[in-house]
Amino acid sequence: MDFLYQVTRPLLFRLDAERAHDLVTAMLRTAGRTPLLPDLIRVLYAWEDPVLAVEWAGLRFANPLGVAAGFDKRADLVDALALLGFGHVEVGTVTPRPQPGNPRPRLFRLPEDMALINRLGFNSPGMVAVAQALRARRSRTVIVGVNIGKNRDTPLERAVEDYAATFVALAPLADYVAINISSPNTPGLRRLHERDALEELLRELMRLNRHLPHPRPIA
Repeated sequence: MDFLYQVTRPLLFRLDAERAHDLVTAMLRTAGRTPLLPDLIRVLYAWEDPVLAVEWAGLRFANPLGVAAGFDKRADLVDALALLGFGHVEVGTVTPRPQPGNPRPRLFRLPEDMALINRLGFNSPGMVAVAQALRARRSRTVIVGVNIGKNRDTPLERAVEDYAATFVALAPLADYVAINISSPNTPGLRRLHERDALEELLRELMRLNRHLPHPRPIA
């Protein structure tokens, strides 16, 4: 993997950071659907050892290394990422309705720090598209989490409605649900950190969770 990255890095760095991301994810998507390639990728990169297994909230992860929310916004890379041996994939952040996020450019490289600045702004295809993608996935070997948020144009006093709608649509299709109330790109979102607002949100999600046939861990 390191050799492949060193070979492709100069080419990818000729592109805008987000275009490079789109290119790599398109290649991953294609590889996961090409006959024989999935088996080859799994042999090369997946690794299984019981000593790496981790248990949390009743879920058993094959290993503690996962893909954080932000990489797979559409939930259509789960199968491909599972081939690479990740212990879990967290998709999203997902909003109820589709929204484009911030204007480009919005992803910036910091080569000296081997890091990125992410100002995507909750770009999301919406909960309906993500639900369709989760239903279509073939791999059931990797833990899948869904990271949910509110639409940018939803007033803060109605934020609970957005989270509740997305939770109802996606929780049954995921192994756990993460609540995103920390993005600095959605105006006012961090006011949900306040005790009263957070308690109201959690009470509603826990109420909805109790009505699921199999309640999901909420993070």
